[in-house]
Amino acid sequence: MFSVGTYVCMRLQVLYTSFAFDKILVMVVLQTGQETDFVLVSCTGLGVEPSRREQVLKSKRAGEDLLRRSGLGYTIIRPGPLQEEPGGQRALVFDQGNRITQGISCADVADICVKALHDSTARNKSFDVCYEYVTDQGRELYELVAHLPDKANNYLTPALSVLEKNT
Repeated sequence: MFSVGTYVCMRLQVLYTSFAFDKILVMVVLQTGQETDFVLVSCTGLGVEPSRREQVLKSKRAGEDLLRRSGLGYTIIRPGPLQEEPGGQRALVFDQGNRITQGISCADVADICVKALHDSTARNKSFDVCYEYVTDQGRELYELVAHLPDKANNYLTPALSVLEKNT
């Protein structure tokens, strides 16, 4: 199994990698000749300064498209803005369609990555994830499909089972 994120959160620093780096990582994995699953942590664009947002998202989407076309099994995770706080404290929202608006802890994103490597429901799926939030009445954008993440429950399978593959 091979797991690489396209940004790393340490002490509130976020390092964005480029499409070129994503491409090199996929090429290296393909050259090993081993069947593998690839977990790519991309981004939703939330939290990126507006002057750079379009450039960052274009690069991220190109890396995602390359991975989808590579023939590798993959999971693409697009978290909301990363927060340096303990994980497992709040309910998570899994969605597709650029509708999330909240952040998520680095620890929760790491937990999702590890679980995705061991959960066939996550294979060949792309999804956004953030903390649960309350919307104005009549403007609900999601149905909560996951509970508080913890080591005792498998929240990823039910959360991802309703999402489409190859998105």
